[in-house]
Amino acid sequence: MSLLQFSILLLLLFFFVGGWFILSYLLSPEMEDPDGYARVTGNCGDTMELGFKVKGGRIIETHHSTNGCSISGQCIESAARLLLDKTPRDVKSINMMHIMEEVGRLPDSHIHCAQLAETTIQKAFDNYVQKRTDG
Repeated sequence: MSLLQFSILLLLLFFFVGGWFILSYLLSPEMEDPDGYARVTGNCGDTMELGFKVKGGRIIETHHSTNGCSISGQCIESAARLLLDKTPRDVKSINMMHIMEEVGRLPDSHIHCAQLAETTIQKAFDNYVQKRTDG
């Protein structure tokens, strides 16, 4: 492989990775002023982030992200979907079993991903309650 071919290949790789990063950033903007928010890092090193907005006593919008594996992504995405149209009080009843039902069969080595998603939900709920209490 010549230096020119290598340079072209490297430029193409940079273009695709850069384009993917920019598109993923633009297509999933941060939530402005969420009513409940949490960012939790698990023992495995994965970090999950979840925010939600409440209107009329129901969760109307969620935002989620993770820097973890694809199973972590599936778990936090499922957790965010489970929150939609729930009352904040209903959030307390969502647990890792609900998330695992939504995701489907998880390998035993990744059950902690559902547990981390549950913890993130509960921390976001605690943040929501604290914000309402603090005024």
